[in-house]
Parts: sequence; C-alpha cells; structure tokens
Amino acid sequence: MFGFLTIFIVCGSVLSDSLNGGDSANNVVTQKLNSTTYTLVNQAKNWTTARDSCAMTGGKLAVPKSEEEFLFIQNIVRGMHYPSIVDSDFKLMVWLGISNLENYLIWKTVDDINLEKVGFHSWAGKNSAAISDNPAEPHCVGMDAANHGLRDFWCHLRLAYICESKSNNIH
Repeated sequence: MFGFLTIFIVCGSVLSDSLNGGDSANNVVTQKLNSTTYTLVNQAKNWTTARDSCAMTGGKLAVPKSEEEFLFIQNIVRGMHYPSIVDSDFKLMVWLGISNLENYLIWKTVDDINLEKVGFHSWAGKNSAAISDNPAEPHCVGMDAANHGLRDFWCHLRLAYICESKSNNIH
C-alpha cells in the first residue's frame, strides 16, 4: 500500500506544473478560488520569515476560513512538485497563517483573530490537543497532503508556504 501511495504522490507531483498553473523556475504555483489567489512558494522558510515574505508581496500566509478553502489549499499541497521544494526540513508540509506566538495557550491567525472564531479550525488527529507547558516553545500551523485538518509544528523549521491575496493584488 505504501508503494502505491509513494507512486501516486510522485506521479501527482510531476504533473503539478501543468495542472496547477505552476512555474517551477520561479518556485511558485498559483491557483485562484473566488476572489482569492493562493500562491505556493517552494523556497522554504521558517514561519516568521514566510509570514513577512507574504506581507512584502501584498498578501499574507493563507488561513482557511471554510472547509471549501481548506480542501482547495490542501489540493495545492497534494499537487506540489516535491523535487522543486528548496531548503525544506519537511517537503510534505507547508506553513499557514496561524500560530500561538503571542500566547502559547491561544491559536491566532495572522489577522490577529482567535482561531476558534474563524470558520475552519479542525485539527488533524491529536494535533493541538496538548498545549506545550513551555511558553518558550511556540508552535505554528501547517498542513500536509494526507491528513485532513491543521497540524501544529515548531515555528523555527523551514517549510514551503502558501500566501493568499485578493486577486487584484497579484502583479
């Protein structure tokens, strides 16, 4: 079974450029849903640097606000061209715009909204079930191609990331 899954992931990632509007040479893949453009950036960065990089281009780290948005973003992750991911600690995950950097007991979006008040806040498995007792160990949120729901992860790790912006902000 794992052999089939590996073949599916590799074959799916090889096709990603043609299916996802990809541009491997520029390390980005762009997809649109309604009036929002999502851009997968293959140059891995830690969460804070990824957040700042999205902001510098007029966007923000993506925050799924509905099941539909979550599935759309996860489909982008499923179509990633894994060999194109550069400098990543985990090539199968991407950063999203959620963290507990300000208060390790409260998950907030990059818009400073408590995650519980956002339309989508479903966690994969037991992710976020146990809050770290160490305030010096904040976590940030990512997603992978296989698990349905958000994943908490150490913010200092380098991952690919997804920026979102209103479609009229893209040049």
